[in-house]
Amino acid sequence: MGFCYFSKDFISNAYTNVENQFIVKYMPQADDAAVKIYLYGLYLCQSPARDFTVENCAEVLHIPVEKIIESFEFWEDCDLVQILCRNPFTLEYLPVTASGGRPKKIRYEKYADFNKELQQKMQGVGVFLDYPAMQKYMNFLQSCEMEQQAFLLIVEYCIRRSGTAVSHAEIFNKAKNFIRRGLFTYSQVEKALSDFNVHTADLKKVLAALGGYRREPDEKDYALYSKWLGEGLEAGAVLAAAKNLKRGSMQTLDGIAEELKDKGMLTAKEAQDYLEERDRVCALTYKIAKNLALKISSPLVYADEYVRKWIDLGFEDENNLCALALFCTKTERNSFSQMDELIAKLHEDAYTDENVQEYLKEKQKDLKLLSKMQSVCGTVRRNEANLNMLSVWRKWEFGEEMILEAAARAANTAHPLAYINKILSAWKRDGIFSPDAVPTRQEGAPAAGQSPAAQAADERAERERFYALRREKAQAAAERFERRALADPRYKETSARLSEAERDAAKAEAFGGKNLPELLSRVRALKEQKIRVLADMGITEDDLRPKYICKKCSDTGFLPDGKACDCYRR
Repeated sequence: MGFCYFSKDFISNAYTNVENQFIVKYMPQADDAAVKIYLYGLYLCQSPARDFTVENCAEVLHIPVEKIIESFEFWEDCDLVQILCRNPFTLEYLPVTASGGRPKKIRYEKYADFNKELQQKMQGVGVFLDYPAMQKYMNFLQSCEMEQQAFLLIVEYCIRRSGTAVSHAEIFNKAKNFIRRGLFTYSQVEKALSDFNVHTADLKKVLAALGGYRREPDEKDYALYSKWLGEGLEAGAVLAAAKNLKRGSMQTLDGIAEELKDKGMLTAKEAQDYLEERDRVCALTYKIAKNLALKISSPLVYADEYVRKWIDLGFEDENNLCALALFCTKTERNSFSQMDELIAKLHEDAYTDENVQEYLKEKQKDLKLLSKMQSVCGTVRRNEANLNMLSVWRKWEFGEEMILEAAARAANTAHPLAYINKILSAWKRDGIFSPDAVPTRQEGAPAAGQSPAAQAADERAERERFYALRREKAQAAAERFERRALADPRYKETSARLSEAERDAAKAEAFGGKNLPELLSRVRALKEQKIRVLADMGITEDDLRPKYICKKCSDTGFLPDGKACDCYRR
């Protein structure tokens, strides 16, 4: 932009020059909207508002963007403008005196019969066409290759469909859609419209099934419907898919139609049976996911990848699959992929729907045994690895009584399952398979199959566990009081303010802040307030701190000087 330009007020009070050649030569042959658009564009050429778009022009003139572009295309044919770009729409004005083109002259006698028949059809629904409207229709036909009688067929179709609400825009849009599809002749348009008429009743049923019963079918609906039928789907299959979907769009229905086509379910019965089975499998997938403690948004993905495969392997019983899912969750395998591994193993071991319940009963006994072992020797996880270990011990011909005997001897050890396995392995080697044959363990003597080093490690682990349990008990009691206190909003707020004040005081002390005395006073006041709030709840500050049994080592087993505390021996 130059260093100087006209102000908006100057421009608004100035004049827009229109060449006389335009008025005499071109304006009489153009419609009112085209002249209006040309003049406003001429004015914009002198305006500094370079960011003014064709959309802005449409808003100002109250004319659709399509009409503005169409008018400028008309003026381009007359060599009065040149369209430089379509997106964003940009053009330049050319001088009228330099134009070599001529306005398109309409031969009215060529459209006499057309105008008469068009007027009759429109008046039949109470719409009278004035001269500018008739000129739009003639301009449209002159600018395209569509036959007059083909266009009249489109007009008749739009009138039948919309009645008194028919509009010029609807007719022109419909005609443009046919032109884009390469349909120009009477026979081409008649065939296309006859297909529409044939499918209209069926399409309305489909839309009603989708919840869109108030909407009339449009071109996109007809195009999708024709595609489905062309791909081999029967009308009944499409309707069955729509009823199965219940609510949705034609685009969503297109996805189901593609699925039916890929699966070869082309008839109404095939489609209905397939979709009912798919719904059943999806419902089963939801139940399995619930038993696996999973939340899934789309069951179809898991149904196709896993559940259908399990059914094909012969595991069809819904109760069995749900029970297996619950068993997987109990044994820390709560995912579809882990359940898939279990079912693949069952199939490999020749299990079927008939004996799945027997398998689960056996595994339930194993889970109960793991629970008994936990009560005897400490933490024992109910997972696949430990279940497999139980299977190994049973193959060694050890019964539940012997396994629990070994668990009792593994009590308070760091790794009880590994220790039990070591004991049972030693007993198997020595041929000990009954409790009566198990040698009595002397105080201080190593267990069967245990070296002195292993015994020392176990004793150290037992000592650590002794102190860990003491600390855990004391800390848990303090945490209970802390949670109770934090449930009170007053305590929570006071604690937060106290923490902030203590941080500010620490910073002031470190960097020599002048407001340190004020901050320390605030800290003291908040501490007193915190004590009062706790007292209202019947809690003391000591309750918030762990109360260890041994005051000398705080239940750590070691004194401040690093020596072992005698509380464990006592």
